[in-house]
Amino acid sequence: MNLYRPIYHFLPPSNWMNDPNGLLYYQGEYHVFYQYNPNGDTWGTIHWGHAKSKDLIHWEHLPVALSPSTERGEEHCFSGCAVIGPEGVPTLFYTSIGSGERGYEDGAEQWMATSADGMMTWNKYPGNPVLSKDVHGELNIRDWRDPYIWKHEGSWLMVLGGKHDGKGCAMIYGSDDLKSWKLLNKLMEAERTEEYLWECPIFFPLDGKYVLIYSPKDAVRYYTGTFNDDFTFSPERHGILDPGGWEGFYAPNVMEDGDGRKLLWAWMPEFARGQFEGLKGWAGALTVPRALSLTEDGTLRMEPAKELKQLRGACERVSGLTLDDGAKEWRLKTRGRAFELLAEIELTDPDATFGFKLLHGENDEEATRILFDPSQRRFILDRSRSSLSPSTHLMELQGEINWKIGDTATVHIFLDHSLLEIFAGYESCLSARMYPLLEDSDRISIFAGSGSVTFRSLQVWTLHSIWP
Repeated sequence: MNLYRPIYHFLPPSNWMNDPNGLLYYQGEYHVFYQYNPNGDTWGTIHWGHAKSKDLIHWEHLPVALSPSTERGEEHCFSGCAVIGPEGVPTLFYTSIGSGERGYEDGAEQWMATSADGMMTWNKYPGNPVLSKDVHGELNIRDWRDPYIWKHEGSWLMVLGGKHDGKGCAMIYGSDDLKSWKLLNKLMEAERTEEYLWECPIFFPLDGKYVLIYSPKDAVRYYTGTFNDDFTFSPERHGILDPGGWEGFYAPNVMEDGDGRKLLWAWMPEFARGQFEGLKGWAGALTVPRALSLTEDGTLRMEPAKELKQLRGACERVSGLTLDDGAKEWRLKTRGRAFELLAEIELTDPDATFGFKLLHGENDEEATRILFDPSQRRFILDRSRSSLSPSTHLMELQGEINWKIGDTATVHIFLDHSLLEIFAGYESCLSARMYPLLEDSDRISIFAGSGSVTFRSLQVWTLHSIWP
């Protein structure tokens, strides 16, 4: 058994992957492209990998979609997007990177490719680049990359990330034909001084508002608000999409499927391995698909896509279980490294804290703990004993919750070997990586940290692989 390689999260057969790109629903199938190095399990020679699915769960790997055009000085095909262009032609946009004057800081260009055979092969547009830094005139936008395109009132709009005067920003451009573009405005720039660069901005309508998501070399953030007639954005609510950052959640991208759902995937980086030597030949995976919606106050809500239920196997159920000073911990019968846990917790004690202990052994030589503290409006992922390896990252991560006494809180957890995704009421999510060494570290427990807590219901399913 491979202790670390996931079985129900998407990843290539081997080698390095990072950002999801070009998410597109086309002719009844879901297509995912991604940053890919076909030559090794570290970052380099970035291509676009490609896979498709009929049910959003089981994936078929397809030939590499984009390779660097070395004859034109191209060394990497950085992140981008996919759209169905004029006359129904599938079209990819990406940031083309070379070396020297074509480097990523000041020499990036935006290129286009199209497919004439149902997205199996791709031809780069002879007129590339479709957009170069000359479009800015005297405006100096650096680290300019990651196009995201959508149709708006009969025209095409594009946002690109970068930085201007030391601040991260998203720039917006317009086109009638996807080939000739003009600068429209600076959509928005960072309000926080530490956000010196915005990567992978995506901007889309959702439930009557617009959503801006960006990756500022840190925890991924979002704004919801109003898209103005002058092509600027007026934010009304701000939040952290997922505080995992480089430890488990970065560079998300979104598609709209045939039912009108907005589905999001993000890259789950491998940096938490540190110098751990226990893995070779692969690095990186994608989150499970998440369905997006907005609450009445503009908070972004994320739920695991309902299709994931197809993977459920054996189920263990517990109901009406109270933990307190008399019995502070309950160990489940289910063991394993690939499962889904769904719990409803009655919040009646203002001093209560409670949580889940995962990937732990008989005597807790290794253990990953998730502690919920409603009074402090936070939950903590304690990885201090997640692995006996001193090489892996063991730092604590935190997320926010806004639960009140009298509420019934929902916690939804997906564990897949080294990947962990925690949904706390679907308005707060935290994703991370852990690498326990011991095969015996596969137990699941629930506990009361202080006070009294009642688990109204608890269900744990073992999950099947998405691969044949």
